[in-house]
Amino acid sequence: MSNGDIFEKNHDEIDFEFLGNIRGKEWRIQTNIYGNGSTVIGREERYGLWFDPTDDLHRYSILWTHTRIM
Repeated sequence: MSNGDIFEKNHDEIDFEFLGNIRGKEWRIQTNIYGNGSTVIGREERYGLWFDPTDDLHRYSILWTHTRIM
């Protein structure tokens, strides 16, 4: 999610990416959050998955409030 279509050179962004897909290796999710127009200083986290996300349909959510993003 990004507001880059409105603020091309100074935007905020939330990324949610699947990493992996190498046979026999663990799938991971990587999240990136950039705020206040920074694309350099952000918060990147990686989480190992205990399941194969391609085996079935799954629903993922982002809870975004005035005080936090979860």
